[in-house]
Amino acid sequence: MIDRVVVFTGSKRDFEQYLADSLPENETTIPFMELIQHYNARLRPNESGVGEAALQKILYVDNCIVGADDYGSVMPHVLSNFVNIVTLNYQIGVLYVQNPPRRVLESLQSALDGDIEYKGSSYVELTRTVLKTIYQNLDNDVLGQDKCKKQILSGMYRLTTGTHGKPVVLMLYGPSGVGKTESAKSISKSLGGELLRIQFSMMQTEEAFNYVFGAEHSKSSFARDMVGRESNVILIDEFDKVNPAFYNAFYELFDEGRYVDTNYDIDLGQAVFLLTCNFGSETEIKKALGPAMFSRIGSCIEYADLTVEQKQIIINNWYSSILKTLQEDEKDFIQNTDVHEWFIKNAGRYDNIRILKGKMENAIFEKLTEQFIISK
Repeated sequence: MIDRVVVFTGSKRDFEQYLADSLPENETTIPFMELIQHYNARLRPNESGVGEAALQKILYVDNCIVGADDYGSVMPHVLSNFVNIVTLNYQIGVLYVQNPPRRVLESLQSALDGDIEYKGSSYVELTRTVLKTIYQNLDNDVLGQDKCKKQILSGMYRLTTGTHGKPVVLMLYGPSGVGKTESAKSISKSLGGELLRIQFSMMQTEEAFNYVFGAEHSKSSFARDMVGRESNVILIDEFDKVNPAFYNAFYELFDEGRYVDTNYDIDLGQAVFLLTCNFGSETEIKKALGPAMFSRIGSCIEYADLTVEQKQIIINNWYSSILKTLQEDEKDFIQNTDVHEWFIKNAGRYDNIRILKGKMENAIFEKLTEQFIISK
């Protein structure tokens, strides 16, 4: 028997905070997997070593917590028979369930619909004040690209009306390492959470298919990642690498803000989707994506190469940030080398800022290794 069910939809961070605010310290609380261990022992009493009478005894707990990651640890039949299984050996005061897959939610609603409370993450509502904050943070976090910042804010402005029923979809394009990903991170931070970053280029075709359409409950999926997002900003890196066979999955998402797979049905009507690619023009993007997908992109925003002066500012900032992590003798040693001077003089060699930062960091730590490890 379950007295009360709370279904929480949202991020792990917010779910944990909700539990911290809701669970009294003096009550008995168990994780879902402890309940499943008891269930498995009852199925196989000879293997468990526990007496049958003890296994069949009904136990009372005040609270049971089911996290979003728990569903991947159980067999499919557990999801379909969720309520029957959790109540087989337990009487539960409050069952807290995070991001239940469709079969779990249907099981709960069929047995307990009147006793279910629905809670979830609250995402920052876009207002002009919020957009000003986003712009200020972008200006601090991303060097240059002033036109891009203005275009991003212009694309997001429509969400401040409260009447826009579909997400904002922006394509950020241009060379690697000039601020596209940093822009997305900055916006997500301004809206209260870590950026959800999706990289389809890292997946093989079958893996990508399962990820997009959610074939197995036990594996990560696009829908599961989106429902667990911390902010309403979602970055899809190298969108041009997405197999065109998957485009159908994005049409309804970008048109109506709804995403449905085998396990989840999600509303993303106020989300901001930032897509990236390394093409050099809108013409190339349209040719690669095709008219149907291209028409669903609200705006294509071109990120330009950084000037030598801008790269030198990045070198100065990155050099200073590395020095802050060093001990005093290490800092003194590095400041007496030519590392900083060399990168300032050769800033124009680097087109990719990630590579530039990595090279400078490697140069500093190679010097430190030679001085403090090898030569002593």
